Amino acid sequence: MLDDKSTRIKGLFLIIDRRNDKGLVHWAGELEERKIPAIILADEYTVDNNCSLVRDISERGIEIGSSYNEQPFWNEADDVQQEVMSRIKEKVQSCINKSMHIFGSKYFAYNESTLQIADKLRIEYILARGTAGQRAVVYKPEEHNARIISVSNVPSKELGTGSLCDESLRCRGETPEDFREILFNLKEDRIILVAQTHVSGVKLNWWNVYQEFFDRDIVTWQSIDEFVTEPIVLPNARIPINTRTDYMIPRPKVPLEDEPDFPFE
Repeated sequence: MLDDKSTRIKGLFLIIDRRNDKGLVHWAGELEERKIPAIILADEYTVDNNCSLVRDISERGIEIGSSYNEQPFWNEADDVQQEVMSRIKEKVQSCINKSMHIFGSKYFAYNESTLQIADKLRIEYILARGTAGQRAVVYKPEEHNARIISVSNVPSKELGTGSLCDESLRCRGETPEDFREILFNLKEDRIILVAQTHVSGVKLNWWNVYQEFFDRDIVTWQSIDEFVTEPIVLPNARIPINTRTDYMIPRPKVPLEDEPDFPFE
């Protein structure tokens, strides 16, 4: 354990709901037990079909945002973005009886229209692909109220960058052991760690990597309001955008269905 707070990594933890209720329940319980102030990005399908689960998680003190996993917003029409963001925000808020402050489209893609719509809908935080290697960065566009949360990237020699995440590594053909090596060699002062319910939520070897990393206790996990203080303020045109998704041609060494499941009782 590192006791010197000045040397500890500051971290934000995101859970992406991928329509796997068992994995979602598993992760929510772990977050509550470890008292990690994480954010769960609820899928619209889960909100529609298992609102009681999403509400229960929210009532346990875990922040609920949402991610739209059908289409990236880099080139999406304004009216489509408006309809999607309005619809999802209304559904989430109706389900949890609280405001929804966090949104990300597929690949955490966004453009100027996304920010304009976020301001209208009072969505405070838009998630973005990483722009500074493994270091997470928060940007504040001068023209907008919304802040852009640029997540941590993982290195890849062949397939470009992607979030510091179980699924991102698996799609590159990386293993849980590769993920462990990356996590335990982090040198950055600020990171965003991401987990997906259909991978680490239910697959034993991926789950274990996260548990080992938590047990190492080298990160001070923060709420989103704590993490976004002192953003980099720039004109929006000067804020870098990462649009690389070439790794999304899956190259897993082991099909997900063949990986060992967590031994649920």
